[in-house]
Amino acid sequence: MKPESNETNIPERADFTVPAPIMISHLDASQDPAGCRTLYVLGFGIAGAILANTLVFICFASLYTSS
Repeated sequence: MKPESNETNIPERADFTVPAPIMISHLDASQDPAGCRTLYVLGFGIAGAILANTLVFICFASLYTSS
């Protein structure tokens, strides 16, 4: 038996409510709460990673050339 065009098997969705969206102002969204410290942490982290990789490369290169 075919259902009529206005009948559906989808249950009522009255139990599902959409929460209200969180509103953030433009000024609050664009400000960095940590200030410029984030830039310094990123810079020192990248410099430290480059330095560590350079030291490991020099260590292995010196061991390879001494053999």
